[in-house]
Amino acid sequence: MWRLLPILILAAMGCAGRQTPEGAQEAVVGPIPVPQPVYPREELSRDLQELWSRVEEAVAVRPPEPPEGDSEEAIDAWAEGEFREWLLRRQEATDRALAATHALRTHPLFERGIGTALFGYMYEDMASSIRGAPVPEHIAKDEELLGIYTDALTEHITPFAELSARAYYACLALFLKLGDPQWGHWALYCDERGTEVVDTFELEPPEPADPSTSLTRLVTPP
Repeated sequence: MWRLLPILILAAMGCAGRQTPEGAQEAVVGPIPVPQPVYPREELSRDLQELWSRVEEAVAVRPPEPPEGDSEEAIDAWAEGEFREWLLRRQEATDRALAATHALRTHPLFERGIGTALFGYMYEDMASSIRGAPVPEHIAKDEELLGIYTDALTEHITPFAELSARAYYACLALFLKLGDPQWGHWALYCDERGTEVVDTFELEPPEPADPSTSLTRLVTPP
């Protein structure tokens, strides 16, 4: 049983593009905690506005409430049902956001910087949401089993955390190259968030990003 959640994570990553399960709860879209841009959001390019909206829609697909019980049976049913449905819906929304990056190939540095920051947060939120999945009581009480379970879960969370750090550090590189003090708070935001992700998930800092790289390549696995 302790292997079930990591397996479901892999299955969901491989099933992107499926239809949202019937009866799934409607996502409530809210703002993403990024700095205010120098220009009002409605004055940014339509391509960036579309990407921003799709990232918000992905983040709005929140994980389900924990199961009512902490028995193996309750966790099992929850993992195969609500949790799996959430993973599929979240991956589908993430793919929609990724598709919007292609339109920003030639946009200004500050717009690509905003885009990478948004993806950094989206991937960070995904990793944190999976990490917060409940642990069966019998595993939580057994130090050895808990270690095995945690290691297995971490193995499958790490790619999302690495993508988050990569996006944040790319954001930093883009705004540093821009060299405009008006956007300095975005560089600081991405630097701080990227460092926090690296520390929280115990990652190696990503290689410095090339600001001339396309946005799509900056927010997808190398």
